[in-house]
Amino acid sequence: MKRLIISFFIIMLLAVPVLASSYTLPGTDPIEKYKHHNNIGIRGELTIDLNVTLINTAPFPKFVMINPRYDFKIYRNGYNEYMYGVRNNEGTTIHYINDFSANTLNYHLGFWIRPYETVVVNFQITDNTSYLLNLADYKSLCGGGQITNLTFINGSVVNGKVNVDETLSNPICDVFYPQIINTPQVVDITSILPLIDGYVKILKYSGVVNLKLINVPDESNEFWSLFGISLPVIFSGAAHYDFKPNYTMTYNEYMEKFVQEYKGINIHPERREKPPESLTANMFSLTDNLLTGISTPTLTHSEEKTANFMDYPIWIFWLGKNVDIKYHVSWNNEEKVSLSEGEKEKVWIILDRGNFERR
Repeated sequence: MKRLIISFFIIMLLAVPVLASSYTLPGTDPIEKYKHHNNIGIRGELTIDLNVTLINTAPFPKFVMINPRYDFKIYRNGYNEYMYGVRNNEGTTIHYINDFSANTLNYHLGFWIRPYETVVVNFQITDNTSYLLNLADYKSLCGGGQITNLTFINGSVVNGKVNVDETLSNPICDVFYPQIINTPQVVDITSILPLIDGYVKILKYSGVVNLKLINVPDESNEFWSLFGISLPVIFSGAAHYDFKPNYTMTYNEYMEKFVQEYKGINIHPERREKPPESLTANMFSLTDNLLTGISTPTLTHSEEKTANFMDYPIWIFWLGKNVDIKYHVSWNNEEKVSLSEGEKEKVWIILDRGNFERR
């Protein structure tokens, strides 16, 4: 009996299951599960959390309509006015509204703001409904000659497929450099209201922007991606500060200095100088996620408060799994907002609700 138990145990050890898996690399199959990644496996998920302070300077109520891409919560009356969305497994977003009578009008989402009332509204794009950046593919003179499929067994790469161009051109087709894979989106929160309404005004706003960069899961932890990423969202006229991690360089530095020195290109031969030690010594001095590159000081809140924030930050990452970029924004209306001197007894809207009686 003892011998049978030992034999059974040996058989169980030999019967270790073989775990095999594979994936088609992003950018090569539009319907596969990595379709939101670019062709080097990077996916960008943006979340935003903003508190916006508004005032209605009119002697009558206003209904402010909201872009349903944002969740919102009104900070008044027990915070019971809100809407949030949840994305299901099929990619469809389901919206939940707490109070339809208070937060819809003509089937549009929004909220009422009373005469002369100041209200704070929280706008969010959350992990449940994150905004997916349209990241550019990495391009090279080698065309599409790259790995397109990998097969793993027990976490180790056993084989793969490589896209081959049938050409006898030079066996060395390009030299790598980290390309920027996105262009900042400019958001001007304060521009629309003056054009559509003279009474509802934004007094100030502040918040946090977070960009999560996710690399394709790599079971063997052998395939990393090296690329540049720019500030994902620029809020026009606002201050941008408290970058974490600190950015590698600005866009102008990237275009006018980094790319030329990295590639050994000198557009002014008569002024050729030895590259700074900080660049040559630190180019591949890596943290877990960030290339140090050219060191730049963290700008203060006041230094970054400019109308045009076009020389925006650039990060250069050597990315394994994922990394987060976080920064703060704020804007404050410096001009005094005065209340209207309209006829306060005039009835502009006949309301069937008791929310906006004149006091």
